[in-house]
Amino acid sequence: MKTVGIITIHGICNFGSLLQAYATQKVVESLGYAPQIINYKYPNDYHQKESQKHSPYARVNYSFFQRVRLAIYGRILGKHNSDKRHALYEKERTVLLYLTEEYPNQASLHSKPPLFDIYLTGSDQVWNPRYMYSDCTYMLNFIHNVPKIAYSASFGTTNLTNEYKDLYKSLLNEYVSISMREQSGVGMIKAICGKESTCTCDPTLLLSGEEWADLFGEKPLVNGEYILCYILTYTANPYPYASAFISHIQTHLKKKVVILDELGRYWMDFRYKSFQSAGPREIVNLFKNAAFIISSSFHGAAFSINFKKDFYSLFPADVKDERQESLLKIVGAEDRFIHVGDPFPEPSAFRICDWDSISVKLAAYRQKSIDYLIKALGDAAKLTK
Repeated sequence: MKTVGIITIHGICNFGSLLQAYATQKVVESLGYAPQIINYKYPNDYHQKESQKHSPYARVNYSFFQRVRLAIYGRILGKHNSDKRHALYEKERTVLLYLTEEYPNQASLHSKPPLFDIYLTGSDQVWNPRYMYSDCTYMLNFIHNVPKIAYSASFGTTNLTNEYKDLYKSLLNEYVSISMREQSGVGMIKAICGKESTCTCDPTLLLSGEEWADLFGEKPLVNGEYILCYILTYTANPYPYASAFISHIQTHLKKKVVILDELGRYWMDFRYKSFQSAGPREIVNLFKNAAFIISSSFHGAAFSINFKKDFYSLFPADVKDERQESLLKIVGAEDRFIHVGDPFPEPSAFRICDWDSISVKLAAYRQKSIDYLIKALGDAAKLTK
């Protein structure tokens, strides 16, 4: 049995990152290979040092009172929740993933890389210079002259400077096969290195909603019907529009609101139930059992679609989210995208009428992606010694 070393973002406290790593591992294993996640620590000291040049306050336009709330709830009262959340993620990570020994930095990986028959760059924003800076570990720069493939990798942007294009070109040319999570990424690969690639689904969509439900099949964490809100603020700030939007939806649906956010209550009305220390198991449970979902997260949209939940995706008007736009267009759910400042939708538009059509498109997208993996792994296996 051929071994496959998978490198992807798997160690941060983000349910989408952890579960996409698990899904990649599970599907590769189901295809008859022996996968293992290369346990590269991200972020490590290098990324922490680089990120200090970019304060979160510079990325999000907080008001004075919002900064006070952030200091109180995020920095002080939120520490207990943060510690609890980290413990939950660490537990799930060790249960769900086949991990190599930990590589704490680039030097440790370069000095003694793990040996596999095939190397696979996994999904998430592994090639986004905003987060990786000049670290090309996720382009497998620590190993050469071996079969390499990429599955649903993402640049997380449509704009790369010439500096990064030059940095990436030779490394991308070492890949036998490349697939990208966004259609824009396909064009970027062609422009950077001249290679053909294809667009495949996020790994979490390789598993059906039923498979995720079987994996995390506990009883609902919230009694009764509820509107789940999963609003991220670390890349863009959809407030205060998001607060008004949530109130608009709640007024018409007349259901309780549940906030899923590591700093949930510091933004929102204290009348709302807040989950501030949920792990991936709890988060999937909350998505699976929600009556309606409001999210600004790519994986929030992905799980909403997989579980056939009526939802809206919020994003600031001045931020283009190619990740969500690409997914919603492929499955025919473009009307679920709401930009900050848009007029609120009428209640008659809350529900998605044609889930049958979306499900057919999703099934075709999933099968196309699995077919890519079968061929890419097979072609790579032929090149092994």
